[in-house]
Amino acid sequence: MSDLARLPSYPSPTTLIARSGIQFLDFGFDPVRLKVREWGFHDATASKAVDDLVQLDFDEVRGQYEVVESGRRRAAEPNLVVTAKDALAPFLDKWMPVPFLQMRPNNQFREGPADWARVRVVDLEARYGAGYRDEQGHRYRCVLAFDTGLIAEAEGRAYLAPSPKDVTSGALFALAPQQRANHWLLRQSWMTQWLEELFRELHPRATLEEIEGDIKQKPQEAVARYLAFLGLLADAVHFPPIKLVGDAERPGRGAIEVDLVLDVGNSRTCGLLIEAAGELGVNLNDSYELALRDLSHPEVVHAKPFESRVEFAQAWFGKNHLSRLGGRADAFVWPTMTRVGPEATRLAARRRGTEGNTGMSSPKRYLWDEEPQAREWRFNIAYAQDQTAMPAAAGPMAQLVNQKGEPLHLVEPEADSADHLPVFEPLYSRSSIMTFVLSEVLLQALTLMNSPQQRGRRAHAETPRRLRRIVLTLPTGMPLAERLIFRKRAEAARDLVWMMLGWKLDDPAAPAPRVLTDWDEASCTQLVYLYTEVARNFGGDARRFFQVTAKPRGKVFDGKLSIASIDVGGGTTDLIINAYGLEGAGTSVTLFPEQKFREGFNVAGDDILLRVVQAHVLPPIESAMRTAGIANPTDLMAELLGGDRGGEDVIQRNLRQQFALQVAHPIALEFMRAAEDYDPTSGVVAAEPRPYESFFPNGSKPSEEVVTFVNEAARKRGAKGFDLKATVFPVELPGLDKTVRAEMGRVLAPLAEIVHAYDCDVLLLSGRPSRLPGIRSLVMELLPLPPERVISLHEYRVGAWYPFRDARLRVEDPKTTVAVGAMIAALAQSQLPDFSFRSDLLRSKSIAKFIGKLDGGGRLQREDLVYRDVDLDNREYELPEIAFEFRGPMWLGARQLDLVRWPAARLYALEFAKPEYAERHARETPFKIALARVKPKDKDSGDVERFRLRQVTNRDGRAVALDRLTLRLQTLPRREGYWLDTGMLKTG
Repeated sequence: MSDLARLPSYPSPTTLIARSGIQFLDFGFDPVRLKVREWGFHDATASKAVDDLVQLDFDEVRGQYEVVESGRRRAAEPNLVVTAKDALAPFLDKWMPVPFLQMRPNNQFREGPADWARVRVVDLEARYGAGYRDEQGHRYRCVLAFDTGLIAEAEGRAYLAPSPKDVTSGALFALAPQQRANHWLLRQSWMTQWLEELFRELHPRATLEEIEGDIKQKPQEAVARYLAFLGLLADAVHFPPIKLVGDAERPGRGAIEVDLVLDVGNSRTCGLLIEAAGELGVNLNDSYELALRDLSHPEVVHAKPFESRVEFAQAWFGKNHLSRLGGRADAFVWPTMTRVGPEATRLAARRRGTEGNTGMSSPKRYLWDEEPQAREWRFNIAYAQDQTAMPAAAGPMAQLVNQKGEPLHLVEPEADSADHLPVFEPLYSRSSIMTFVLSEVLLQALTLMNSPQQRGRRAHAETPRRLRRIVLTLPTGMPLAERLIFRKRAEAARDLVWMMLGWKLDDPAAPAPRVLTDWDEASCTQLVYLYTEVARNFGGDARRFFQVTAKPRGKVFDGKLSIASIDVGGGTTDLIINAYGLEGAGTSVTLFPEQKFREGFNVAGDDILLRVVQAHVLPPIESAMRTAGIANPTDLMAELLGGDRGGEDVIQRNLRQQFALQVAHPIALEFMRAAEDYDPTSGVVAAEPRPYESFFPNGSKPSEEVVTFVNEAARKRGAKGFDLKATVFPVELPGLDKTVRAEMGRVLAPLAEIVHAYDCDVLLLSGRPSRLPGIRSLVMELLPLPPERVISLHEYRVGAWYPFRDARLRVEDPKTTVAVGAMIAALAQSQLPDFSFRSDLLRSKSIAKFIGKLDGGGRLQREDLVYRDVDLDNREYELPEIAFEFRGPMWLGARQLDLVRWPAARLYALEFAKPEYAERHARETPFKIALARVKPKDKDSGDVERFRLRQVTNRDGRAVALDRLTLRLQTLPRREGYWLDTGMLKTG
């Protein structure tokens, strides 16, 4: 499995940064390579006292077990022998405390710290199938976790965790597997209870009488197995000694500063971290991918761009209720409440359906929705099936936010009193979920940058890292009102993480990182191209590059280069046109960008995916149903996968969502991957038909409940012998290409028209869907530029500096160009050799120039236009006093050009505030509505696209109270949500 954590070679000692959260070390082993494969004990069966269990040593030379008594060794016969298999069995896939104790001279150990190290061993065969081994041939993975929090020493206080004194003195800690070193720990009640509970869980079907009978026969078997387990680890894994250094919160002046760059997409998220070690300039090769530790499968680390899905789920590191009994209430607490990326996707796919709301495909789609939800959010309990789904309000984070998901320290003083209280009923707004997502990603980034694996790969390995900046990119066409919300969510996430870690937000000696949201995705993509050409291919000679690349226009070169980018993402397709000028003499110049045009449409990769589901995934299933005897399978699938119906229970709705997530989505993704390799000129019209099972590798097969959901519905309609799992899916490549072109033609055509009108020199195509041949061929047919001036970035050779390059030094995944470009933007003003760029000039302007009422198709017709030539970038601008009619719920939208055919963007929904108001005022409509602009708070706030109701009058001209209507930001057409969240695949 490619996502298994890399196994580094750890130095001795290995350093951990104090107060850097929970840190993980990864190891692998195979018991067949063990020198010792069994461990002998003498168990005094009449007593349950730990002291009545004696661990025997095995002398390999004499071939006998021995015991030390009064300083002398003698032969001893064990009455309890634990094999390697028995030693592992109770502890597999469980977190278990291990005695990682402070070392003393002569191989002696101090009694403690008692509760700061835990281990989890995973059998890869049990996880991924018989015969599975990792790249090194290991069957087992072992994850050793340390809670790096410190507890000051005090007289009478138990030694539960390392102390500040241990850090300053350079104390070393190591595994103490022998009973003579750890017997004091095994006497503690919390530890014995932990072992007893795991031992009982080993035999879940055994009765209490049977368990008690086993205990009477072998009262110390649980402790013996634990000691054998420690012995096995000591022999098989060879944990290095550990030393704590530095301080993650206050790392001091010598700390290495790190920038986190995030491109949070509707479908996928890409992250980078880059270190500034203090030398002259910054080496872009000092960047590395953001990797997410999978907390429910901790042997896994997801290092590529990851899904933007989020699920509420608690991270458990064992039996913390017993840890509290031992005196440490805050040990191994992962403070956030959400999982993201592949882990969230896996959790979502294992939902039972009765939990309630546990997550969503991407909170970025719902930034506009700041209203509390009607139903509670619940924790996903996919890996704890015996538990009841609890409200998603637990842990440190729940003490810092209210029921709307807003951080308590940011609640306005005049807000309702309930808004100032910690969450009791989690009705978090969908917008606030972005705060939870970014909190988790930020916590993972902080853990990663100070991890021993990551520091060990770089210079100054023992120096703490400090997060300096958080750089977030934004879709080029995102409304400025949503941009402001996104920034607010990011700053709230930073604050919450600092507070959860117990760090100070206003410490001048260790300031919290700045949040930057200045750069759009398409401009960042251009920076990858510009940096590669100027700094790498032309040796810093930007003027020469401009001269070579600019179109020959039959006149003296004006020193400028015009570049257009079309970025096809998961949720939006964006265009930016920037003109670049130069300042300076010779090769020492600075590039100055000037934005000429920007636009964005909410049609992109996920919309292609839905069309692929509708045109290529569902029809083969319907065909199989027809063969099985159903006359109208299309009607049946519409019932199963259409909108909510009266009488439909929550389980049916969940199964519809799960069908979309577990079946339709992965099959459609595989179709799109096949389409990426399609060559329309090759003459190949189809790939091999694929059976249902081929779309789902080990561990990702759809649940039987989802399969039964479809099979049972078909059976009730009279199908004989139908089985979803027997369906074969034709892979018709020209048809897939046609689907892509049909969906994207309506947005690429107007964008190509603009590229041509602005007479650009180069056009860049980026975003993962840009790999589809249909995208490039569409652009070529529209002919905005000659073919040699259209660059598909997934085929562009960037060179060895690019963090996400493939073996040919090309862009492996065009999704990554945004994050890499943002990294360049963050550094290019003063820190990159051979490349100086005024990234501060990349400021987005409002594209809401023509505002009015949208029709059912999302178009802004000329007769529905209300405000013309709007100038929201002018902070003194006021909307003209024009009134428009309101007869019922309606959309307000905007477009940039005075062309009816130009696509409009949804901005606001206008409707009655309550159903009773609609009934009461129905006969008084049409209302006349006048809007006013909400003035920006300050010149840098970016809050320029906010509107409010100024005046409402009824058909008789009488004033209507403004609270009878609500004007709210909403950029999605369906309030209930996106198809990936609702499962509505049959939308007419």
